[in-house]
Amino acid sequence: MPYTNVPRGSSSRAPSLAELAARQHGVARTKHLRAIGLSSSTISKYVRRELLHRRHPGVYTVGHTALSRLGELLAAVFGGGDDSALGHLAAAELWEARRRPVSVIDVLVPRAHRPVSGIRFHEARRLDPRDVTVRYGIPVTTVARMLVDLTDSLHPLDLANVIHEAAFRNRFHLPATRAAMARANGRHKLAVLEQAIDYHLNGSAGFKSRGEKAYFALIKDLPEPLVNVDFGGLEIDFRWPEQRLAVEVDGSGHGRARTRREDAAVDLALKAGGYEVLRFGYADLQARPAWVLEETRRRLSRHWTRAQIPYPARLALAHCGQRTAMEIPKDKIIEMIRDRVGGEKADQASNELPDQVDPEKHGDLLSKYGINPQDLLGGGLGGIGDKLGI
Repeated sequence: MPYTNVPRGSSSRAPSLAELAARQHGVARTKHLRAIGLSSSTISKYVRRELLHRRHPGVYTVGHTALSRLGELLAAVFGGGDDSALGHLAAAELWEARRRPVSVIDVLVPRAHRPVSGIRFHEARRLDPRDVTVRYGIPVTTVARMLVDLTDSLHPLDLANVIHEAAFRNRFHLPATRAAMARANGRHKLAVLEQAIDYHLNGSAGFKSRGEKAYFALIKDLPEPLVNVDFGGLEIDFRWPEQRLAVEVDGSGHGRARTRREDAAVDLALKAGGYEVLRFGYADLQARPAWVLEETRRRLSRHWTRAQIPYPARLALAHCGQRTAMEIPKDKIIEMIRDRVGGEKADQASNELPDQVDPEKHGDLLSKYGINPQDLLGGGLGGIGDKLGI
């Protein structure tokens, strides 16, 4: 394990205090100071002269107390003693899989440790060496092990966002994660990571704000939407493709003029794709959650009702008690796209659409080419369904 012994120099000469500090982000343990020749009395004298400053028990900053963020993280690891490593959300911060710095630094330790202010210790008696590495000179759990540990504290969609951020930087590797999960056999919440992986593989970026998390909890009894899944190059907070409803949860920053223009562009793109758009502020979630829930439920119930299903499908419902899929020959869809947006888009659609197009199953793909699936299913605007003979 790195840093359990004194870092070695390029020669047999013991490094100076300044050299030691430069190598270790300005922090050192007592054992490091003794290894470069400082006695206990000298260390005490340096503390009195403010050449050393006590950061944690047995941990000092050198020369000043204004540590860099990397220095703060390494000092916390040093505070855990030998064989400690950064973990949990603090590891996510170091791996840049988390957008905000943590207020309390998580450190994995091999045995129980007395509390230290600003550090949260997690006992990990059997931490496999394959699950620990070094980044920027700081011992830290691998991304795979970090994800395993985070199952103890995160919602699957929070964890999906950590995976999303790590994957964006090419630091998430599914086989390595599976291997770390196998080594952690016996952990009670590995199902959380399985679900987070499923969300990620299905395109979800997970929760990106506390408002999104609060809204998702509020609608827990409604059909589950897609959460921050790509739609024509846009990540939409919540989207129900079948019901053609999209919901955006806006934070305080959405009051700025530039953000309002961006929001209007998003709304326009969604409406062009056949979606109804609802926007709620975080203040709405706090002040009138019942109204937010009821408004969402009401809008969902307005879409894809039995009355909107074409007559042949309604007839099938009457006989079998469930909705039957409706398929439209691709050439009819291509003809419509050619009439609407031109031959180039029609040729591109011809390569992407299946021979038989299901407006429900292929709704996003149809929307990409300016076709509203709801129009196809219900006769819709301008009698499109009738023109296609459906």
